[in-house]
Amino acid sequence: MKDISKDEAAILYKLYRHRVFGKHHMLEDNLLHGFPPDHIATLRRALETLKRYGTVLRKSTKHGPAVYLSPKLGREIYEQLKKHYPFLPKPP
Repeated sequence: MKDISKDEAAILYKLYRHRVFGKHHMLEDNLLHGFPPDHIATLRRALETLKRYGTVLRKSTKHGPAVYLSPKLGREIYEQLKKHYPFLPKPP
């Protein structure tokens, strides 16, 4: 897994914090909700980059596009997030 930017870290942190791995998912609109409105476009581009590299996987639902993290990448995602968020607790 490549080094992640600050915007990519913000997206991964929200997915990691809500434990969106495997069968769980989060709608893209809900993922971007809560960030400042002037950063939404940048975060959308970061999300597309994460999807392209396969870090964030996509899923279509009847409510709209959703995303989730691959359970196989859990440890690598934790290591990358630890660089941006040193207070992050160890995963169970």
